[in-house]
Amino acid sequence: MAVAAKTKKATQLSFFGLPEEHSNEETSQAVIIPAPYENTTSYGRGTKNGPKAILDASQQVELFDDELWVEPYRVGIHSANEVKMAPVVSETEAPFQELTDAVKAQLTRGKFPIVLGGEHALSIGPVRACMERYPDLSILQVDAHADMRKSYDGNAYSHASVSYHLYKMLPKPALTNVGVRNISAEEVEWMEQEQPNVKIFWARQQKTWNFQEIVNTLSDNVYLTIDVDGLDSSIMPSTGTPEPGGMDWYQLMDLIKTVCVRKNVVAADIVELSPIPKLHGPDFLVAKLLYKLIGYKFALELGVSKKYL
Repeated sequence: MAVAAKTKKATQLSFFGLPEEHSNEETSQAVIIPAPYENTTSYGRGTKNGPKAILDASQQVELFDDELWVEPYRVGIHSANEVKMAPVVSETEAPFQELTDAVKAQLTRGKFPIVLGGEHALSIGPVRACMERYPDLSILQVDAHADMRKSYDGNAYSHASVSYHLYKMLPKPALTNVGVRNISAEEVEWMEQEQPNVKIFWARQQKTWNFQEIVNTLSDNVYLTIDVDGLDSSIMPSTGTPEPGGMDWYQLMDLIKTVCVRKNVVAADIVELSPIPKLHGPDFLVAKLLYKLIGYKFALELGVSKKYL
């Protein structure tokens, strides 16, 4: 259980139930931005309920990290207001502009923004904010799906098209997708013709993965996007498009730790949690994933030895 000093007010308003001392907007280094956007989900629905479920589960996360041997919350974790967006369609001129503005504001203030979805399409917003500041930005994506369709169900900004549009947006396109085990003939045809700078680390080959080699495919400045369906469906059933054969918890932790230590992760998102009523495990998994990400991002600042990491 987390620290007993939490107040009822803090539990209601703050991720991890942190008091004002450790969640103040001005002094916190990490900022969590809930974005309950859902428009193009194509199988199971409920991603709009993801941020609230993560908030609720986060109240039960132990604040001492037994791996890092520190309390990551001490860097300050601010819970920002929800960003609500109208449905985005192919004709939308500036998709997810509200989220771009929210993330850009935090980057300008020197914060580490983490967006909680919501469906995966919303990654377009924060990536646009990051690439304005980091022209060499690359993307590390954890996902069961390639998401490289030009459009899906008539919407160019579908969750099934997000990687294609992220790649096309980048000034120096570079995208690495880890955990893929679902790809269409349409996507394969485009990739074979285009030969894009997209590296796919297939889930079926995960026994041979080397996380350092994966991270070496990225530029110095990285945006991290984690679709929870990248995890195996046995531990992450609460997602709209579950796939068997995915990553386990410790693989994901090793990947995140490696990229946070070796590269400058400038922002991140965690998307596609579709909570199942009375099934708390997946919600808690994502809440702990969020806390571990913050711990890895600020590990050196928290005094963790780089040799240990």
